[in-house]
Amino acid sequence: MMYLITTLLCLGSFTAFALAKTPHYKAVFGTRPDQTLSQRYLITAWIMLLLTLGLNISQAVGYGSLMFCGQMALAVLLLGVMLAFQPRWIRSLFYLLPATTLLATVLSIL
Repeated sequence: MMYLITTLLCLGSFTAFALAKTPHYKAVFGTRPDQTLSQRYLITAWIMLLLTLGLNISQAVGYGSLMFCGQMALAVLLLGVMLAFQPRWIRSLFYLLPATTLLATVLSIL
């Protein structure tokens, strides 16, 4: 269950990285982001990515870094396909990822 949480965090991180860029944000939301919003997305993305790395390494020292690389590749692949074909889907993903991650975290605690 922890690898599902870290995969969702990694996907959320790369979603924030993509939304920090003006062309991607404009393709998803139809407007340009201001500078402070882009900076917040970048800071949030780095925090989530480092949290993902920390959680993966805490689960298994050697295998965790390999899982982290795989999760990054999966997240980038999913976002690349969505941005190429249906960029509006990222808007739904942007709202569903935190809720899904929170639900998975609560279920793993119980």
